[in-house]
Amino acid sequence: MKKLTSNQIRQMWLDFFISKEHHFVEPVSLIPVNDPSLLWINSGVATLKPYFDGRKTPPSKRLTNSQKAIRTNDIENVGVTARHQTMFEMLGNFSIGDYFKTEAIHFAWELLTSPEWFAIPKDKLYITVFEEDSDAYDVWTKEIGIPTDHIFKMTRDTNFWDVGQGPCGPNTEIFFDRGIKWDKDNLGTKLLSEDMENDRYIEIWNIVFSQYNNDGHDNYSELPRKNIDTGAGLERLTSIFQDTPTNFETDLFLPTIKAVEQLSDGFNYSIENYENPTKEQTRINTAFKVIADHVRAVSFAIADGAFPSNKDRGYVIRRLIRRATTYGRELGINEPFLYTLVDYVIDVMGEFYPYLKDKKEIIQKTIKKEEQQFLKTLSKGFEKLETIIKEKNKVDGADALLLFESFGFPIELTQELAANRNVEVDLDEFNRLLEEAKEASRTSRKDLKAWNKQNELFTKLDVESEFIGYDTLENPEAKIVYMFVDETPVEKASTGSVFVILDKTPFYAEKGGQAADNGYLFLKDGSKVFVSDVQQGPKGQNIMEVELKGHELKVGDLVDAKVNEEKRELTMKNHSGTHMVHAALRQVLGNTVMQSGSYNDEHGLRMDFTYDGHISNEELEQVQDTVNDIINLGINREVYHTTIQDAINKYHALAFFTEKYDDIVRVVKFGDFSSELCGGTHVENTSDIEDFIITKIESKGAGVYRVTCLTSNDTVSEYVNNVFDEQKEEVENLMSKYNILKDTLSDKDLETKFEQIKKLTVDKKNITKLKELINEFKQSFKDWDKKVEELKTNNKIKEYEQVTPTKSKNGVDEINLTVKDLNIKELKALADVLRNKYDGVIVILLSETNNGNFAVVAVSESLQDKYKAIDIFKNLEVSPKGGGNANIAQGKY
Repeated sequence: MKKLTSNQIRQMWLDFFISKEHHFVEPVSLIPVNDPSLLWINSGVATLKPYFDGRKTPPSKRLTNSQKAIRTNDIENVGVTARHQTMFEMLGNFSIGDYFKTEAIHFAWELLTSPEWFAIPKDKLYITVFEEDSDAYDVWTKEIGIPTDHIFKMTRDTNFWDVGQGPCGPNTEIFFDRGIKWDKDNLGTKLLSEDMENDRYIEIWNIVFSQYNNDGHDNYSELPRKNIDTGAGLERLTSIFQDTPTNFETDLFLPTIKAVEQLSDGFNYSIENYENPTKEQTRINTAFKVIADHVRAVSFAIADGAFPSNKDRGYVIRRLIRRATTYGRELGINEPFLYTLVDYVIDVMGEFYPYLKDKKEIIQKTIKKEEQQFLKTLSKGFEKLETIIKEKNKVDGADALLLFESFGFPIELTQELAANRNVEVDLDEFNRLLEEAKEASRTSRKDLKAWNKQNELFTKLDVESEFIGYDTLENPEAKIVYMFVDETPVEKASTGSVFVILDKTPFYAEKGGQAADNGYLFLKDGSKVFVSDVQQGPKGQNIMEVELKGHELKVGDLVDAKVNEEKRELTMKNHSGTHMVHAALRQVLGNTVMQSGSYNDEHGLRMDFTYDGHISNEELEQVQDTVNDIINLGINREVYHTTIQDAINKYHALAFFTEKYDDIVRVVKFGDFSSELCGGTHVENTSDIEDFIITKIESKGAGVYRVTCLTSNDTVSEYVNNVFDEQKEEVENLMSKYNILKDTLSDKDLETKFEQIKKLTVDKKNITKLKELINEFKQSFKDWDKKVEELKTNNKIKEYEQVTPTKSKNGVDEINLTVKDLNIKELKALADVLRNKYDGVIVILLSETNNGNFAVVAVSESLQDKYKAIDIFKNLEVSPKGGGNANIAQGKY
């Protein structure tokens, strides 16, 4: 067999399918876009779902890719088994309504066995098919010539792909036979036919024949458009071609493992251990594998914009870093080290994923910071374990889960540390509780659909429609070329919600973070219908939604399509403003800033971005000033249609790995300041934005911020005036209270701050100053108000301060006083005065007010050994309800 590197295997796969007229789909971010059913991209097909269910038309009916993916439902198995990875790369080829079973099987066999390609010996390959799929079986046996002892009919459990809703169907799997040395019991093909876990027959390719729709209730119907979805794990193929015991000895992981050997305290990874295993060396090998796997996964996740936190993706990253750090301790590494391994990940993966090099600094910085924080937590974990063992002389399942989830202890570490102290760990209870926790996590997402049912209307919706809205907001002779109601095509309609497609439309459909246009269709009889929404169809058609109330529309009608000009212009200002603030954030905070979502309409703009650091008010002001400087410079907009490579290299456009791009992309450029791939509408010159202000910035999670902004003179001016009016009104209300009571206590500093606020010019540059002055004013007012309340209290209780104690029947000095109109706060103040005035006294105060009756009991410290305020309070004849301690008790009666 050939000896191939992982890069050669990936490239050969892509080259083969490109030679078979497949379009190469660039890999995208691990973070799903517009798919709440997924925490991570978890398969090669996950990014292509809109093509399979018909929402979008693919760039070609034949696609190929190599897509990175993360699966986290079995992290505990990573490093323990031979072929589990947290992050893996899935090679794929896909047919969207083009070829089907025959061609897919022939393609697979040619790539695997042809001397020009992988050249795997044919007798090393074994096949499984779904037992009811005679078509696939016949192709394998009659056309390919697979001997019957190399192909097995299997059940639905193993060979039918179904996610509960959407496209599904039977699948065929291809296995590679690694030989008798991986089959100690010499079971042979029984391992395959009985679906037994084994290390001899390795699945290297799975071909799914998507030919049915599942409606979500296990009712199946034939798909209107049949598809092919395949997957082959790069890590597994690399292991086959490099003849390694597991995936971890391949060139994908071994360089990182060797680097860890240099950092460890004399520990070495042993490939020989797989033939002659020992418990100790297996434990050591596991530590090396966990570290190599996890640092690769978190490097990609951070590069794609996810950061450590306590929830969702951030929790996964945090857990991976903690697990790897803990295993580092097993190898004698007791300081941050994972971040130093990022270089090895980039060396291995950077050829196909060059953006990793640009993200190196932020990846290393993030991992190092998390390691440093965890090493402190880990010490607390060891202390917690010691406490558990000391108190219980065992570690029950709940304790083990606590150590696992809160302190990052793998169960193996807990078991080992406990064993060193001759203490047992309740592993069964731990596994039960862990599974319950996993199930709760799965259940929290189970109602989210992984796939949409394939829409037959959309799969056949190939009508042409041209968007002309970049250049004009009106088409007086627009022709209706298609209409549908409730997914049913119609020739005419006169009532209800109707969807309309024009041959040439000026209406922009919602996409790329830009809101849809609205406006009117003017009919030939002089009437008009309102266009409320515009969404994009599978072939890029802009589909308008209109509400008909007796106005008849027919396919073939000519209408005057007119966009709401004011809404479009304001939206364009905000969309261009989004590009400006993005560029300014990268200029001020650094190039690690990456947009992760945006939305702009006529009302304003918001943009989410990743940044692992604190953003100061000064930096935010600098961003705002930078955008306004660019607006004042009046930079012309340039638009280019070019290849993705030229867009990045020639026009320096920002491309986001969360997106899939066509062969020809649209670049929107404003001088050297901003250049992005974008299909939206924009102003012609930055001066058209007119004005810009940041109104809010908030954290949306670990390393993710949302900035909200406004543009245009009128909008910014209105906002600034409203802010000043609202803030000043609040201050004036407080000042009115001050003026009423200033004869009791005046405060010149408070009056000075108020005058400063009144004199502050209404201007966006003064908003920060306004907020600072108002915060200072509020604090001064709070201090003044407290002093006034103290004066009022002192004045109210003054007449009672001369009360003298009397001897109780127990011979203790006691003050027992009933007053009128003192609230609980004033009663407590009086109790303190009296208790401090006399040494060794019990103070019992009752007060009757319009808002209720109150009781307070206070006891001098010298008496508290014998008399407790709370005990006396509970035994008062008025039976009060409240609480307290030995010193003081209070409540109502």
